[in-house]
Amino acid sequence: MPMRRGFGPSMGGMMETSTLVRRLTEQPFVRDLPVDAAQAVLALRYCVLCHRSERDPMPELERRCGNILAARRYRLVVEAIGHCWPDPFAVAPPCCPRASFDEALLAALVGAAGRDDRAAFDWLSAEMLGGDAREMLFVALGNFLRAKAPRRAPND
Repeated sequence: MPMRRGFGPSMGGMMETSTLVRRLTEQPFVRDLPVDAAQAVLALRYCVLCHRSERDPMPELERRCGNILAARRYRLVVEAIGHCWPDPFAVAPPCCPRASFDEALLAALVGAAGRDDRAAFDWLSAEMLGGDAREMLFVALGNFLRAKAPRRAPND
């Protein structure tokens, strides 16, 4: 099988084409995503439901995020996505165990922003988002992640 080089900073130096295709087309289980990424995906699903039913998502976002600042900052993430995403963002129903392709990309972007890895963030989003849109979303996700309530140690 032919080998290709340079598929981005987070994918290593060499990868078989079939492995790359599988990674780019798989729809991961939400439960298998890192915690911050899964929370962001589920919070987005909740925001969409609230928007459709004309309800305020803030009380539940505050509960999910741990504080009102993080909830407000997540609303800014949602607004940034709505503003800069080139096509309608595909959001799976709340009961769906798998992430949509857009949700899986959001999860990867949350991971890159959480690591403050701008190179990986840009690599993941450069084909569909311009520089200003990437900057807006990177900053919004970083601000949200920093505002989340600190995780408590198991013995606290």
